[in-house]
Amino acid sequence: MIKAVIIEDEQQAYERLRLLVERNHSDQVKLIAYGSSSEEALGILRSEKVDLVFLDVELGGSNAFEMLRQLDEIPFKIIFTTAHERFALQAIKFSALDYLMKPIDPGELSVAVNLFVAKGKDLIISEKLDNIFSYYAEGATRKKIGLPTLAGIEFVMIADIIRCQADVNYTYFFLRDGRKILVSKTLKEFEALLSGFQFFRIHNSHLINLQEVKSYQRGKGGVVQLIDGSELEVAQRRKEGLMEALRKI
Repeated sequence: MIKAVIIEDEQQAYERLRLLVERNHSDQVKLIAYGSSSEEALGILRSEKVDLVFLDVELGGSNAFEMLRQLDEIPFKIIFTTAHERFALQAIKFSALDYLMKPIDPGELSVAVNLFVAKGKDLIISEKLDNIFSYYAEGATRKKIGLPTLAGIEFVMIADIIRCQADVNYTYFFLRDGRKILVSKTLKEFEALLSGFQFFRIHNSHLINLQEVKSYQRGKGGVVQLIDGSELEVAQRRKEGLMEALRKI
């Protein structure tokens, strides 16, 4: 049986999550405590043996990340819950951590719980959280992204990514050190994550780091040459957007 706690500062959100867990997952999850603030959360997590924490990102005037940094160790799995905090959600996605959007959907909750049951405790939770902490503290060139591979999670510097290439429901990452990493997510998802870090989708199959562009050759859509020597066609409908993006770097 999974021992879980809910840390949530909105009573209505807490009641909904508690009801969904007790109604649909009582055979898998036992809720042993509830907290509504960072102080209450710290007290629970320091005194109770917990397997799983449903953790609200925003906790009054504080946030979940500030609270977690005060713990000496984090031996439990975390599923973050959030309503709208875009920056925090991006940090969570970059770190390949689980999250649920509020109001919580019963189906999405079931997927998250079943994933925990299948994988058990996440042995690299500390590394994932360190990635979130650095996301807040450092500049874009020092930020990392967690790439879910068949072997686990690999963290790479955003600045080391040359380009990404779609392969149906997978994505290949091409790095400065010559490595090619296959990731089990679509290019569309990484386009959303990396668009704020000078990445641009030049084609349905290609997302490039604009800092790695060596030259552009005119044509119907044109061709970009990257510093690693790769040459990629630009979709005609994306040509104007690429030119505008290149002018801004």
